[in-house]
Amino acid sequence: MGIIDYNKMPLRYIMCIDVKSFFASVEAIRRGIDPLEAYVIVVSDVRRPGAVVLASSPKVKSEFGIKTGNRKFEIPNDPRLMVVDPSMALYLEINRQINDIFRNYAADEDILVYSIDESFLDITATAHLFGDPGTTAVQVRDRIKQEIGLNVTIGIGDNPLLAKLALDNAAKHRKSQIAYWSYESIPETIWKIPKLIDFWGISRGWERRLNK
Repeated sequence: MGIIDYNKMPLRYIMCIDVKSFFASVEAIRRGIDPLEAYVIVVSDVRRPGAVVLASSPKVKSEFGIKTGNRKFEIPNDPRLMVVDPSMALYLEINRQINDIFRNYAADEDILVYSIDESFLDITATAHLFGDPGTTAVQVRDRIKQEIGLNVTIGIGDNPLLAKLALDNAAKHRKSQIAYWSYESIPETIWKIPKLIDFWGISRGWERRLNK
C-alpha cells in the first residue's frame, strides 16, 4: 500500500452531533426527570403488546437491555419503568430548537440534518469566530444541555466519515462525550476499529460477506 498524502485531502472541520436517546430524553425532561437518571421507554403504541420500542433511556439500555427495535412484550414488569406513547409534534419542536442553536455556529447550507436526532455541521467557515473545533463542540454541547436539557455526543473529523466514526466509536465512550479523529490519526483510530459492523454503513450481512 502506498503512502497517502493527507495534505492533498479535502480538509474541513465537521461535527457529527447525536442527541442521546432523543425521544426518551425528551419524555424525561417533560416529566422533570434528568434524562441520564430516567427509566423511560417510548413505544409505538402502549396498547399493543407487539408495539416496537422507539427509544429507551440510557439506564434502561444498560440495566435492562431494552433498546430500539425491541417489542413491548419484552419489557420487564418493573415499577421503575415508564412506558409511554410517542409525542412526535413535541420531538419535532425540540429538533427545531436544537437546529436554532446549530445556526449560531454554521450557516444553513453547512448544516445537514441526518435524522431527527443526528446532524452534521461544517464549521470550517466559522472556526475563526469560535475557536478550534474542540472548543466549539464544548460550546454546542453545553448550550444544548443548558437551554434544552438534552445530552449530546459529538464526533469531530476532517471529513464527514471521520466525524461519524469518531462519534460512534470514541465519543460515546468518553466522559466529555466528544472525540476528534483527523487524517493523521487514521492508523490509530479507523484501523483499530475491532468489528466491521462498527464501521458506518456496514450491516451485519455485509460484515459476513466481507469477513469471507
